[in-house]
Amino acid sequence: MKQKNTKSNKIKIGVVGEHPSNDSESLCHLLRPLACENVQFKVILTKLRGSQLDNERMFLSSLESEFLSEELHHVIFIRDLDGVFSEKEKVTIRDNWSKRADKTINRQGIFFLAIAEMEALILSDIDKVNELYKLKLKAINNPMTEKDPKKKLMQLTEKTKRGKYTESDAPVIFKELVFQTVYKNHKGERSFQVFADELKDKQIIAF
Repeated sequence: MKQKNTKSNKIKIGVVGEHPSNDSESLCHLLRPLACENVQFKVILTKLRGSQLDNERMFLSSLESEFLSEELHHVIFIRDLDGVFSEKEKVTIRDNWSKRADKTINRQGIFFLAIAEMEALILSDIDKVNELYKLKLKAINNPMTEKDPKKKLMQLTEKTKRGKYTESDAPVIFKELVFQTVYKNHKGERSFQVFADELKDKQIIAF
């Protein structure tokens, strides 16, 4: 595959997740304030949802097409593990998926495996959760150890005046999260901390 010559000075980073708003755009909200000069994040493959990403023919064909047409430099892939890191079979399945996607775009992919789900990033900034939902929760030592962070967040916020958390709340909440707090608390192997360091090394974000 030959990539088109980029006419713009912009460094374009595509972002694709299991939901264009709840996952892809949410992550963009967290990263955009730290974007290096000329870096632009763009949510791609907006018509694909969840398990459609596992339809290899449709997904890889759409990915290659948009990578070329949008003249992207890199693509960030986001997938929930839907389990804990010790579930190695699940990790292998996700890693193999990312390798096939990466190969399709000339090895320009960057993979973030959300363990167990994207909501673990929200739980990484418990001060912001307390502020938004008027709660007094104690910080979680490492949200990556939560087996079902989405369910936990729903339970914690169920009786709040703001209302129980739903997935569609994620983009609004991610706008409010403090990057450095998430970075500090979502730590360990395959963490947001490791992912952010990779983006920093590639001069995509600066912090």
